[in-house]
Amino acid sequence: MERLKKPPVAIQVADLINLARLGMSRTDTQPLFWTFIRRGRRILGHLSSIPYWRGNLPIFAYTYLDEEPGGYIAYTSLGREEAFFTSSSDDTKYFYGPVIETVHEPELLTKALNKRVQLVEKPLAVKVRDLNSLMRICVMMSDATVSPPLWHYATQSKHIIGVLAPFFDYYEANALPVFFYVEEDSAPPNPFIRYLASNGKEEISFTQYISDMKYFYVRIVTVKNLPFMDFGERKSKVRKK
Repeated sequence: MERLKKPPVAIQVADLINLARLGMSRTDTQPLFWTFIRRGRRILGHLSSIPYWRGNLPIFAYTYLDEEPGGYIAYTSLGREEAFFTSSSDDTKYFYGPVIETVHEPELLTKALNKRVQLVEKPLAVKVRDLNSLMRICVMMSDATVSPPLWHYATQSKHIIGVLAPFFDYYEANALPVFFYVEEDSAPPNPFIRYLASNGKEEISFTQYISDMKYFYVRIVTVKNLPFMDFGERKSKVRKK
């Protein structure tokens, strides 16, 4: 049983709306959000897992709050993007995620938040040519109920945008995790990318929300740490210039 108590990988997202964008993407289920006080500050987080090497990789995505949470997070990305706390869940314009407040900081999450080395076995990192390639991967990984997020992280000199894709039944591994990414000079201007492959060409643009349903949409989640890549060498090279 002790081996099952290994902590998840902790990823700090930029703010509440990024956490809601990450956790509330599925239309067929309600996500559970955890909240507790850690070192005098309130944390709100979401626990999920993805196929990864010889099992699944649990991820605790979290952010710090400056306000007391309500019983639910209400979220919408249709026509506008909005996320807020509420005590009711009866407005059908929104998706809802229940918020569970724990009396104490969960020990399993304490280990994750204290851990300096977040991820020992990293995925295979593959740099692709452009965002179009990332969107094709996201289309391949999506169905009517779920699609993968694009992770956005700022280094000292570049902005990394990438997607983690599992390739199942790879030799002895359950899944070979591959992190496909691009490097951009500036941050994404909006939190969604819309994509259309039609009439012999691809169309791609950033947007603030989901609107015209003829497009395929992928959400971007901005994070403050990205355990899927090692940036130590990248940053040292920047300092030498």
